[in-house]
Amino acid sequence: MTTKPRLLTGDRPTGRLHLGHYVGSLRNRVRLQHQYDSFFIIADLHTMTTKPEPQYIKEIPTYIREIVLDYLAVGIDPNVSTIFVQSAIPETYEMNLLFEMLVTVPRLERMPTLKDMARDANIDSMPFGLLGYPVLQAVDILLPRANVVPVGRDNQSHVELAREMARKFNNFYGKEIFPEPESIIGDGALLVGTDGQGKMSKSLGNAIYLSDDAKTVEEKVKGMYTDPKRLRATDPGTVEGNPVFIYHDAFNPSYAEVDDLKERYRKGQVGDVEVKEKLAKAINAFLEPIREKRAYYLAHPTIPRDVLANGIRRMQTEAKETMTLVRDVTGLSYSLDLFADEVDIFGNEE
Repeated sequence: MTTKPRLLTGDRPTGRLHLGHYVGSLRNRVRLQHQYDSFFIIADLHTMTTKPEPQYIKEIPTYIREIVLDYLAVGIDPNVSTIFVQSAIPETYEMNLLFEMLVTVPRLERMPTLKDMARDANIDSMPFGLLGYPVLQAVDILLPRANVVPVGRDNQSHVELAREMARKFNNFYGKEIFPEPESIIGDGALLVGTDGQGKMSKSLGNAIYLSDDAKTVEEKVKGMYTDPKRLRATDPGTVEGNPVFIYHDAFNPSYAEVDDLKERYRKGQVGDVEVKEKLAKAINAFLEPIREKRAYYLAHPTIPRDVLANGIRRMQTEAKETMTLVRDVTGLSYSLDLFADEVDIFGNEE
């Protein structure tokens, strides 16, 4: 049995994973999986908080498949990590209901990310499910009794709520069932979108996906936003904040080439065409090993299928163990024995 502290993090299956996911979280997970007993959740129930329509639900299985392939292709090792689907764990629903009783509406309304999520999803008034998103997220974290959660700075408040709920549950029921999870803040900055408008995002269509082929990458890089004030190749250009150079810094392993391009760009001695061609080459070189692994798993579909099935089974075992503890300490275990021979609630008292 592992003695490593436990980690949980994951993704909503709302689309394919992209370079922004890699820079912001995936590369960190690949490193952390060897330090922690790592659980990677594909949080399909969370998609319904902003996309409950049938057409979006029908897409979920496809994106679950894509995420599993991307996880394996970037280096998530199923021999040391557990990949599972949120809705495949029945205890998630049970514990969510219990935890909803331990938090107030005003506390949830103070969560800084919820209004942003509603705005991004074009939701005018807050649905109950979206308001309860942080509660369900706390359940995700606490059901496997995770000790650490890698998050970006903008999601620290969600881990803090999970800490509060763990503390409140333990105090309220008088037994230490849940650890208070700590945040691990990633060292990667958000990757700006190819259009230069905010972070790379599936919904904004400004993403380069881990599964994009070489030609698609070339086309996307060719259309990237650069310095809008630079009209000709001979005009001095701005490097700072320029998406093309942000990507060069992130994915071009030749520091000498990048420094040379920056120097010439500032002096008006290189055109956007050359800068972008070299960027496309660098990104494709980065993605090629990922593409090769992805192709392998696509050619051997029983491997990712077994990885997911095994991960679900392991998480189901962990969840059952947690909920047994929760039912015992809360007293809710009575429901399991309601009609057992040795328990007669209808009063056949001797």
